[in-house]
Amino acid sequence: MKRDELFIKPPPKNQEDRILFAGVGLPAGRQGYTYFNDECFIIADGVRSLPHADVAERLAVETALWAYKVVRLRPFYWKEKPELVKRIFRTTNLTLWQKRRDPGYANGLASSLSVLLAGPNHFWVGTAGNTNAFLFRESLIEVLTPRDVDEDGMLTRATGFARPQLIPHMRFEGLLQDDVLVLASDGIMDNVSEDELRSILEKSGNTTEMLEAAAEMLVDTAKSKGGTGHMAVCLVKRVVVS
Repeated sequence: MKRDELFIKPPPKNQEDRILFAGVGLPAGRQGYTYFNDECFIIADGVRSLPHADVAERLAVETALWAYKVVRLRPFYWKEKPELVKRIFRTTNLTLWQKRRDPGYANGLASSLSVLLAGPNHFWVGTAGNTNAFLFRESLIEVLTPRDVDEDGMLTRATGFARPQLIPHMRFEGLLQDDVLVLASDGIMDNVSEDELRSILEKSGNTTEMLEAAAEMLVDTAKSKGGTGHMAVCLVKRVVVS
């Protein structure tokens, strides 16, 4: 006997697990952040107390991305993500340190750096300097890594400060549905309160457009509170959509 279509359970809708990304940098055209293949996200902030801050920032971003693309091809590093993060920082630090050998750079240059690797179910983040890394989960905000500043707010460590191997602050954790990871320069987070950050991230939605709007809102909020000059923010969110 033919089955009544009314009582046939419809097949489940296919769901897609996605990593969304949004980034904003000021001033326009600044290369303070980059990302690759929705799996590697990088933000840098040149140290303004040293000369060539813009060069340091650009070099940090470019070198960190290059290091990720090259080192990830080696099976050991791909399986050991913490070691991959360390290798990215070591390469970037040495590149900035050696830059001072070039004519005109003898006084040094340095940059804060944050690197986030996001897989389907986990993330790994490393930082050095005063860039910020946060996790927004179920309306709670957690600081993932400390900033390298002393009690007077002076920067104590960054890529390019010293030749010895630089080991970043690191954090590894599961990546859950609707988690939002935030990488931001101090120009953003020094001018955005935790309540303001939470309010903005709660509206981040499940589309790239909504996440981009949240990133823009973070920058606008920082500007309205007195933030000036160089600012950058990256938002990374795991969503499941039908």
